[in-house]
Parts: sequence; C-alpha cells; structure tokens
Amino acid sequence: MPEEAEIKAKGALLVPLALIINSMKDTNWVGVAGVSEQDLKIVRKGILASQWYDRSLMERLATAVFIVTGQSKPEMAYQFGYGIMAETLLKVYRSPLTAHDPKEIMSKFADFYCGTWFNRAEARFTATGKGGVFKVTDPDGIPCQVCFVPMMRGVFARLVTENGGKNVKVVAEEEPLIHSQKITTLTLNVSWE
Repeated sequence: MPEEAEIKAKGALLVPLALIINSMKDTNWVGVAGVSEQDLKIVRKGILASQWYDRSLMERLATAVFIVTGQSKPEMAYQFGYGIMAETLLKVYRSPLTAHDPKEIMSKFADFYCGTWFNRAEARFTATGKGGVFKVTDPDGIPCQVCFVPMMRGVFARLVTENGGKNVKVVAEEEPLIHSQKITTLTLNVSWE
C-alpha cells in the first residue's frame, strides 16, 4: 500500500476510464477537466488494475469521461456505473464480489473500498431488513463527486442485482449537494426485494 500521506486509487477503478479514452482516439482529451498530455501517456501506456495511481489522475479522467461521453448528465454516470464500471469490478474481483447474498456483497464492498481501492477513506455497510446503508467517509472529499455519486448508485444497483436482489433502489442522501459543496460523507440507502 502507498504511504498514508499520498492520496491514491487502485488501477481497477481507472481501467474502465482508460478503455473509454483509448477507444475515442479522435477526441482531444487534453484540457478537458485538467487532463494533461502526461495523463494521456499514462493511459496510453496501459493502466494496471493492481497498481496504485494518484487519486487526482482518476478524478481528472473520470470527470473528463463524464463531460465528454456522459454529457455531464447524472443518468449517464449511473449507466456507466451499472455497466462498464460494475462489469470491470466483477471481472477483476469475481470471487469476492459474487456470493448470491446482496448483504454480504455490500459488506465485502465496504472492505474493498477501504484499502483495496482507496488508501484514505472509510466505508461500512449496516444491514437493515430488506437492504442496508452503505456509508463512505473521506476527509479528502468524495472523489469527483458530481460523477462519482451517481456512478456509485449504478455500481451498487448492478452488484445487488447480480447477487439475487430484485427491484433494487439506491438513494444517495448527499446527491442534492454535489453541485453546491464539497462532501466528505456519502450515504447510500440500498433496498431490494
């Protein structure tokens, strides 16, 4: 794991972003959300799922993809989370993220969030009757919150669905604030049948 002073994200979270950027070769990504030539060199060289990267790189890439391909629409970020991001995480972490028990998956996801995907954040899942509450606390702020929050709703909806949940609903309590202030806590209320 990287030094605690550094804010890092695991490559598994950057792989889906790199796939989109590399597939759109005619798009000029430089300058979009602060993406630099150096950032693109890292992406073109190849992102390794098991390697640590500066979280700021992930934030720039995620925001750029959100702006260019998602047209800055939360519903597009949700679809990205439900589709490409969840699919990548399920491929990379197939065994740990498959248990046919949505509550167990949410609990495992909390364990992965802290230390496996991010080095400076806390996440926990508290089960309730037909669902639970997934809470992330990050003193550095929720990364690229405008696109990350709806994307996380999509990831959770997919993981719960893949593990037996029906009629999944994911509500992010702080979502109304993501355009107006920096949030350091993300509370996702997840329910299913």
